[in-house]
Amino acid sequence: MPKLAKRGVWCGPSDAGRDKQSVRSFVDQIERAGFNLVVMELKHGGGSLSWPSHRFPEAVSERAREFDLPAVLLEECRKRRIELHAWMIDYFEGENGAAYKAHPEWAALDARGNPTSCETLRRKRYGATWMCPARRPGYTDQWLVPLYEEFATLYDFDGIHHDYIRYPGDLAPDQYCFCDYCLEQLPRYAGYASEAFPDEPFYHRSYDRPYLEAHWEESPRVLPANWESLDRTSKSRFLLEGSFFQGGRNDLDFFFYQYRIEAVAEFARMAAEAVRRARPAMKVSAAVFKNPVHSGRFIGQDWRRFIGLVDELMPMDYRSHYPGDFETHLALLRESILSQQVWAKGFKALYPGIAVNFLYFEEEDAGRPCKGEKLARAIETVAETGVEGMMIFAASLIERYGVWDAAREAFGRYS
Repeated sequence: MPKLAKRGVWCGPSDAGRDKQSVRSFVDQIERAGFNLVVMELKHGGGSLSWPSHRFPEAVSERAREFDLPAVLLEECRKRRIELHAWMIDYFEGENGAAYKAHPEWAALDARGNPTSCETLRRKRYGATWMCPARRPGYTDQWLVPLYEEFATLYDFDGIHHDYIRYPGDLAPDQYCFCDYCLEQLPRYAGYASEAFPDEPFYHRSYDRPYLEAHWEESPRVLPANWESLDRTSKSRFLLEGSFFQGGRNDLDFFFYQYRIEAVAEFARMAAEAVRRARPAMKVSAAVFKNPVHSGRFIGQDWRRFIGLVDELMPMDYRSHYPGDFETHLALLRESILSQQVWAKGFKALYPGIAVNFLYFEEEDAGRPCKGEKLARAIETVAETGVEGMMIFAASLIERYGVWDAAREAFGRYS
């Protein structure tokens, strides 16, 4: 019989309540259900913080000014030997958040110079603002990394947890970022022109090979001669759709995607160093998408680059990320986890995650009751792959769908 030694759940502050007694009751419920890892959201997508930050007091939520949730939660989890991680929403910010209000120049911009809040998604104004991972100085080094270091200094949690460690995904994945910084730095990163000889085209001495792209090693000037006079939209289009060689393949998107991947991985490195500097024993975990090859291309999250920077990997293997019916999902879930076990060999732990609400598409569409059997079967599928642990999203959804007992009974078979 396979074992799930680690059984984790993502949670939000509203799950735990506003006082010591509500936190105590919440952690009791977590323990009864068989969970031994809590990942609590403390930096939110709207930009607010659920701890009394000294470094960024302007971002502290009203609730956190009155009640120190992390301190009380840590005390209650310690009593029950439940592992505790602080969940941080990284680059997904609110347009009314403190960081964006103070530094709108830190936002990721599209080719027209607009932030993500101006986009339309599913016929509605998107509203939320994503911040640029690459910009220096910027959101990464002036806001995110200091927050990670401050939290690690203040609280002796077992771990600190990345989420949204990426570029926008469901929103225009090829359109960000073309802020002023990226328009300048991406060509420099990719070596599109010589700084010593900025106007020299550096043509190959003879084009004697059967393929034009075979003459790449002398690094010709890639930027067009009129680069400085082009507008933002034209520059952005060239950096995404242009050619390394005039008349060659439209291949500059490769460098665009690599630039984003490296910007995200560099943040992972900086965050890991900050956490370990403040509290050497604290682990770093991360919620990531199911396939690092795909997520590297579409959202800059090739999490294979996080080896040594993230200890515990938690892929979001949610049914919403797969096609087909429930049985198809279980088969694809098993297939994904087997691949993840290969990709994740350099990490200390792999805990695949499932989301409760997405298991019940058919029941909700038909207005039928949502029974615990589907959750039990999903847990069984994960356990049978031989991983040592798993995650469930989220405590509020377990409550909404009434499946606490189903989780407890399923975990009982694998603990």
